[in-house]
Amino acid sequence: MSKATFKFSSITYAIKAKNTAERFGAKTKMQKNPNPKKGEGCGYSLVVFGDTDKIKESFDSGKIKYTGMER
Repeated sequence: MSKATFKFSSITYAIKAKNTAERFGAKTKMQKNPNPKKGEGCGYSLVVFGDTDKIKESFDSGKIKYTGMER
């Protein structure tokens, strides 16, 4: 099981991503970034535990926009 943190510009994208990741059987944890950088909007992150490559692919193909990703 791998872990990745995806950053989103809005809570709307973070919720869409959470629902998508959980459909792939991943465990998730949503959190507010305390100091979002310029261009990160409201600054929400989703920590994903699971097949992060497959989940990233689904975000990209499903047009779920994220501002960054850290493994």
